[in-house]
Amino acid sequence: MKTLVAVLFLPLLCFAVYYFSAEEILPIENAKAVSFVTTKKFEGLDCIKNGNDYIVTIYSDFSNFYTTNKDFIKGFNLYFDENFNLDIYLKQLNAIVYKSCDVDSKEIYYGYTNIFNDFRFVDGKKINLQIAKDENAVIIGFPLILTGF
Repeated sequence: MKTLVAVLFLPLLCFAVYYFSAEEILPIENAKAVSFVTTKKFEGLDCIKNGNDYIVTIYSDFSNFYTTNKDFIKGFNLYFDENFNLDIYLKQLNAIVYKSCDVDSKEIYYGYTNIFNDFRFVDGKKINLQIAKDENAVIIGFPLILTGF
């Protein structure tokens, strides 16, 4: 009987450990820069005070900063140049784009991806992805563009 319980319980335990310890994997390595909105000031980095938070812009090794400081990050923006293929990126994220509008000569999109856990409600829908696109650049914010565009 103990063997039967162990055989049935072990796969469930392994799945739970895997599921709850899985890291969010966001494709950020091809960005030109990433601005993180954090609750912590990082010594040795150029941190801009913004209300109770700080904005830290990183130009390399984004993934390392994200994974090692995840507990302090409230959101982040990815900056890409005009050659960036937004359609491919959205497919990578398995994102759903809900709506778009134009603001100051930029196309603005709102969407949702299950790859990033945080979200806001906008017009009754879960949103955790905002995109600002013009002829020169693409900015993608998770959960929203928190630093302006």
